[in-house]
Order: sequence, then structure tokens, then C-alpha cells
Amino acid sequence: MNREMRRRRRRNRIIIGAVLAILALAALLQRQVLQGVFVPMAKGVVYRVETVQKAVALTFDVVWEPAETGRILDTLDRYRVSATFFLTGDWIRKNPDLAREIMVRGHEIGQHSQSHKIMTGMKEETLAKEFDMAEETLREELGVQATLFRPPYGEVDRTLADFATGRGYRVIIWSIAPQDWLDPGVDKIVSRVVKNLHNGAIIMLHTSSSQAVEALPVIIQSVKMRGYTICTVSGLLSLAK
Repeated sequence: MNREMRRRRRRNRIIIGAVLAILALAALLQRQVLQGVFVPMAKGVVYRVETVQKAVALTFDVVWEPAETGRILDTLDRYRVSATFFLTGDWIRKNPDLAREIMVRGHEIGQHSQSHKIMTGMKEETLAKEFDMAEETLREELGVQATLFRPPYGEVDRTLADFATGRGYRVIIWSIAPQDWLDPGVDKIVSRVVKNLHNGAIIMLHTSSSQAVEALPVIIQSVKMRGYTICTVSGLLSLAK
């Protein structure tokens, strides 16, 4: 075997190793996001709402720079849909006018932590500081006290669930996550939502995903064509049987 062939094989092994590492990381992230969707890890955590009504909640995680938030609001206005937006305190501080615009247009505000750190495993003292900062931000910038809390990355344990509940929050995760943040393609995002529709579903999208913006009109129309009402999380909770 000559030197060129050895180099080529070594290069191919490196490329294959890199591809396998990327696939393994993607699988790990997918598992992190989707694990426990229908089997809550902690009592009292809401992944879906038990209801006989054909209704679903549409939610958005708002974390990264302002991204597609304005276009999403315009689309929701066009289809007369109200949604729940889970905002981080850091995002609100950087985009206070846009955060207020979400409220002005009639959407529900939920708390999504101050800094979007994974909160499982935190001591109560650290949790208290994170919640205090987030609540202070919401009061100062928006004049509201949220009653819904979505933990960053959907990661929740007994300590976090009890802590949030003790501060008056309902802990909200999701039952449909089309992984729009991975940019799988507009068609796949729509398909993953529509195929998994069920009474009481909580759909989770991200304002940072340009593909989610493109998919949103089709999602809304498809959900409505199947006889479902789209509402906020609080609206869906009110329909619980």
C-alpha cells in the first residue's frame, strides 16, 4: 500500500468518525428534548392536558436574539390565534419593546428562567436567585407576574418542580416538539405536528427558527382543518376534565 492510499484511508476514517460523532450528539440532544414527554418525571408537571375537547395550545420558547418573533406575531394576527410565549429574562432585557408587543397583541406570557441555564440539580438558593431575577425582569419591563413556568430545555426534576409550584407556578413542558430548532425542513416540521395531534396537546416551537415561521401558517390551517381549536396554555388548562 503506497503512502497516498494510506493518507486517503486515514482521511476517510477521520471523516467517518466526525460524522458518527455528530450523529451521536444529535441523538443525545433529541433524547434530552423529548424524553419523558408522555411520562412526567415529576408529579404536577404538565406535558399535555386531559380533555375531551378538540383543543391544543400553541407555545413558543423565546430565548435568542429577536430572530423571527415579529413575523410570528404577524402570522398569529393574520389567523387570529392566541399563543403562549415563554420568555427568558435576558431576552426581555435586550428586547423590551418586542416583549411588550407580544402582550399588546393579546398573547400569554410565561416565565422561561432568567438566563436559560439547565436548572436541574441546582440548590434551592441558586433556584431562588434565578426565579427572583426572572420575576424582577417581568415586573420591571412588562408589569406582570407570570403563573406558567417552562424550564430550559424541558429539564425538570423533583426539586425544581416543587420549587416552582411553591412559588405559584404551573410547570409546563410539551407533548409535541417538531424539533424546529434543528432546521429539519418546513415539511417535516408541519408533518411532525399534524401526525401527532391529540386532544390537549401542547405544541412547542421556537421564535429563533426561520423554518418554524414558514411552517406556522400551514400548521395553523392544518390543525384547524382537523377540527381543533388553538388556544393559550391557560385556555387549554381551563378545559381539563
